[in-house]
Amino acid sequence: MEIKSLHTHVDIVSRSKGSSVIAKAAYNARDKLRDEYYVKVHDYSKKDDLVFSKIFLPEHIPKEFSNREYLWNSVEKIEKSKNSQLARNLLFTLPRELKEEDRIKLISEFIEENFTSKGMIADCNIHNPMASDNEEQPHAHILLTLREIDEKGNWKPKSRKEYIFDENGEKIKLKSGNYKSRKVNLNDWNEPDKAKEWRENFSKKANEYLAKNNIDKRIDPRTFEEQGREELPQVHLGTKSFQMEKKGIQTERGNHNRKIIALNKEFKKLKEEIAEISSWILSLVNMVKDFLKGFSKEKQEEYNLTPDLFNVYSYLETYYKIQKELSKNLSYDSRMRKEHFDSKKYVKALSYMSSNNLKTIIDIQCKKDEVLTKLKENKESIADCNKQIKNIDTLIKQAKIMRENKTVYDRYKGADNSIFSKIAGASKEEYYNSHKDEIDKYIRAKSILKKLSGSEKIEITKWEKEKRGLQTDINHLTFNQKFIKEEVSQINHIKYIVGEVNKDFGIDINIEIEIAYKKAIARGEKPSVKIALEEFQRQIKKEDRQKAWAKEHYKNKDHIHKETER
Repeated sequence: MEIKSLHTHVDIVSRSKGSSVIAKAAYNARDKLRDEYYVKVHDYSKKDDLVFSKIFLPEHIPKEFSNREYLWNSVEKIEKSKNSQLARNLLFTLPRELKEEDRIKLISEFIEENFTSKGMIADCNIHNPMASDNEEQPHAHILLTLREIDEKGNWKPKSRKEYIFDENGEKIKLKSGNYKSRKVNLNDWNEPDKAKEWRENFSKKANEYLAKNNIDKRIDPRTFEEQGREELPQVHLGTKSFQMEKKGIQTERGNHNRKIIALNKEFKKLKEEIAEISSWILSLVNMVKDFLKGFSKEKQEEYNLTPDLFNVYSYLETYYKIQKELSKNLSYDSRMRKEHFDSKKYVKALSYMSSNNLKTIIDIQCKKDEVLTKLKENKESIADCNKQIKNIDTLIKQAKIMRENKTVYDRYKGADNSIFSKIAGASKEEYYNSHKDEIDKYIRAKSILKKLSGSEKIEITKWEKEKRGLQTDINHLTFNQKFIKEEVSQINHIKYIVGEVNKDFGIDINIEIEIAYKKAIARGEKPSVKIALEEFQRQIKKEDRQKAWAKEHYKNKDHIHKETER
């Protein structure tokens, strides 16, 4: 038997949202109605998907309220406030498998049993547009009144004021001079669990009709959350959005649903990956158990010396169980987003630990030391490349200075005073004095060139080629740097998880380090294990001090800021 989830929507038509109950009624009824409050006509009469329309009245209410325009203008008139709640708006999907006459009977009986029998007026309209799968999409729009009406057609109050008394039976006076009071609703129509009650009653009624017609399908009234389904629900498109989407025009609701579909696919994929990893871990555990069965008693005792409390897989699993519990306090959408985010982090951490064979805190600390060393070496390599590029830039610059001043310098250097006197009509000294800047620039550039390259030879083409090679090296190193930093971030995340679980369970890290050290020595491991554990402890203490300092620092800054504002 096929089980389908029920799609419903319940909200309030309120002036604070800029809504008009006349506009809503006209839309639902595919009608043309005049709005006396806003002095406006709302016309939806051109739409052709209406299959049923009726106003259901309680027995005692005057028949004039069966006129839609009269009814809702009367509501607009009685509600005086700019924030008034005007009506309750409901939407129920109807089973496609039922005949149209059965759908009408179903919704009519549901309305009479749940609304009109309680004193509400129900304006019901059934639409049946074509769905995206070219099948019918029948659904009922129901507008409900929020006030009761007496036999003469007078609207009753929604609530009454009730004074609060102290232990002596006296009214409690407030500083304003008024007495403390509370609002008490005169009916239970606004109770928080009503929507759930209506969903259940509608589903029960729909299932009766499905069974009566021998249709092998039932409706589940529970929400996705109540069913334990982890995917996000889509929103109802509505006729306007559906028609626009059908024409290839993207709408806000359509885009929202596309995002939900993509998120659900990604979440499903993540769940499959987690299940695969969990299965791998389980098979690994079983394999180890089977392996242990063949061990001697001594070997089993040796294996049992493994520091279980320092098994990072246990920490990881415990941490995300805690996060799942914490997420239960969030709203459904926030919880799904958090669980989606946590799942990605969980899978990423598991994948990293598995690919790097990390099982214990000692492994994590040693891996961090290794990665930090790699990070340091990578940074030093980048710095060295940059230094070489800087030297090459200096060489090229000085070489160009030498070329610019070579003619003057060669003339000065290549001739003695007697030749200068004959050629230039001046002594070598006089030539230098008149070309001092050019000659000095050449000499200084030549000196720098020799110091940096070990030669006075100008090789600009060679240097530029070397520079391009160094730049390529920097690009590779920078690319590696990104991944190394991601590794550091991943290790820090795992260490953070260890710290949080220890705090939650009151585990003293000092005691555990001592236990782990003793077990490591019993396993015959090197004393360097203790160094790694002590380094882990030292880093945790350092990080805690930094967090405490930052918290106090920004707290003081905030305090000073507030004092300044005063």
